[in-house]
Amino acid sequence: MPDDLGKYLIIAFIVGAVYLAWHAWQIKQASPNWPSVEGEMLVSRARARNETGEQSGTPTHEWFTEVRYRYTVNGTTYTGDRLRAFGLNHFDEQQALNELAPFPVGQKVKVYYNPAKPSSSVLIPG
Repeated sequence: MPDDLGKYLIIAFIVGAVYLAWHAWQIKQASPNWPSVEGEMLVSRARARNETGEQSGTPTHEWFTEVRYRYTVNGTTYTGDRLRAFGLNHFDEQQALNELAPFPVGQKVKVYYNPAKPSSSVLIPG
């Protein structure tokens, strides 16, 4: 029986990963047609993949961007954290910083949001 549990956990993990990829693909396809509103950048930084946890402090070859922004649709304020549908991994900090350059903290930005679910948004559509 314990072997069966392991198989079910692996299957659940794979199904979850496929769902997340499918969801991001849907956003990538739809977001160029989404309406936009003005938002404000709250967080914009590059982070090393191993910046936290047991690998903290070890050299890294993988960087990603972390963003958070606030925007309002129909009187409701939302906070988004998605730069684009699929996050990019960068090989060095400078690549990540270059991608973030147009989005400094405090900057007014164009936020593209899903009209059917305004809490779903991106800064870079497509």
